Amino acid sequence: MSFNKTQSERVSSPDGARLLYIRGTKEKNLLLLGIAEEGETARYTVSEAVYRSIGSPLRGDSITPTALTDIRDFDEGYRARKYALSLLALADNNERGLAQKLVRRGFPRERATEVAREMVSLGYIDEERQLERLILAEACGKLSGPSKIIPKLLSKGYQSSLVRATLSSLCERGEIDFKKNAKALLEKLGAADLPREEKKKILYKHGYRIC
Repeated sequence: MSFNKTQSERVSSPDGARLLYIRGTKEKNLLLLGIAEEGETARYTVSEAVYRSIGSPLRGDSITPTALTDIRDFDEGYRARKYALSLLALADNNERGLAQKLVRRGFPRERATEVAREMVSLGYIDEERQLERLILAEACGKLSGPSKIIPKLLSKGYQSSLVRATLSSLCERGEIDFKKNAKALLEKLGAADLPREEKKKILYKHGYRIC
């Protein structure tokens, strides 16, 4: 993209926002703008399309309030998406949990919700796959029962309907057998020969509801 512009075409402004520099970035079709605002210098990342839409200003040109709003909006979305992707690269996050982390980072809730939803639509977040792994770890690894597993996953921000549906699916496919798990838990704890009421208390504590 060419940034050539004659001096006569420039609109200088001693007041308000003013463009200090334009730089390319390592990312395709993105530019870095340095803008003077009330004596401070702010840096914003914008797309070439946004840059063109605000009139392709050059160094020294004034930036209108409307243009500055467009610049800030794109930059905020860019930074939110970049941070979201960095979080997803480190560990699984569900939609709600990712949005909460973005809010804690300082992004507006509306933007955080929008970006988290976008990560789901792009396939970066697959909550069903996450739940299958988490449920199997709890049920088969820790021998926890449904009444312990479900609240734990709900506290992480997963939807109740999806948690229950995924749990039912795993049981129907034979990947989890809670009756066998309950028996294995009692044996593991050395409680297989305890009176029935004592075993019920132990199982209840670990998320099993035995009548």
